[in-house]
Amino acid sequence: MPIYPEIKPYFTKLIDTKEKHQIYVERSGQPDGVPVIFLHGGPGSSTNGNHRRYFDPKFFDIVLFDQRGCGQSKPLGLTENNTTAHLVEDINLIRRTLDVTKKAVVFGGSWGSALALAYAAKYGEMVEALVLRGIFFGSREEVFWYTDGLKRFIPEAYKKLTWDVSGDLVDQYYVRVNSADQEIAGEASRRWDEYETQTMLIGSEVGTQTQAPIRARTDAELARSRVQLHYLKHGCFFEKDELLEKARSINNPTIIVQGGMDMICPPITAHRLHEALPDSKLNVIGAGGHGAWQSKIAEALSSEMELLKKQLQMQYGH
Repeated sequence: MPIYPEIKPYFTKLIDTKEKHQIYVERSGQPDGVPVIFLHGGPGSSTNGNHRRYFDPKFFDIVLFDQRGCGQSKPLGLTENNTTAHLVEDINLIRRTLDVTKKAVVFGGSWGSALALAYAAKYGEMVEALVLRGIFFGSREEVFWYTDGLKRFIPEAYKKLTWDVSGDLVDQYYVRVNSADQEIAGEASRRWDEYETQTMLIGSEVGTQTQAPIRARTDAELARSRVQLHYLKHGCFFEKDELLEKARSINNPTIIVQGGMDMICPPITAHRLHEALPDSKLNVIGAGGHGAWQSKIAEALSSEMELLKKQLQMQYGH
């Protein structure tokens, strides 16, 4: 199944939220097609041109945006007025601004899957279907697995992350990346990012897990760390088991693509979600990891989008 050729957006805009944030949004594909709203991961990451390529541009109205404080949104790295509830409402602000009135396919991976579930739980009547990858509920147990459980697989990377840190790693790094001392903040951001890089390589055939060369942090990289740690410190703004319980009320058709060897978001969470959602399909890619692009995960997502497109063509008579 195709990963579509690169395309450029025909529309871009900074949308003012009236809450100190301006959200970068772009539109490509078919203007009057079935809307698909892409939710990037992180928290703290951003969209890129490859994210448009999962979708047939002759059929889908493709909407990408950078979440508050992320990517091309402004101000970069701002965590004030930046919670999951804000992001859920931003999706509707974007829909109103772009005059997207049809039900939308909501497509999200990793943190984007959590945000998609939060949106569908509140605004399911505006959702055509969910397409989710690398399921994450934003729970403290999942975050603890990431910060501490993975030391069994990457002990050297864990040692570098923790050599001068005691206590809760998220709390410690949250304080450091928000330090007024730019040297402390930059160093913490670098180490946090390098640990994430090593977690992504677990089980991969990229080669040996090596330390990246030390270099100065860019503003974008520091902002990414600040937003991510802001969300992780606050439990992604969910109460215990809140998202799974909310998911039980979701009636939208849901496609779940999960890497069987995803160490960052292990498959157990995808299985729990599948059991909770009455109208869901679980596609586990045995050798798949957490990363989506240039992998069996990308192929599976593309294939699932083609199947969904055919169903929608029959439904809408396109």
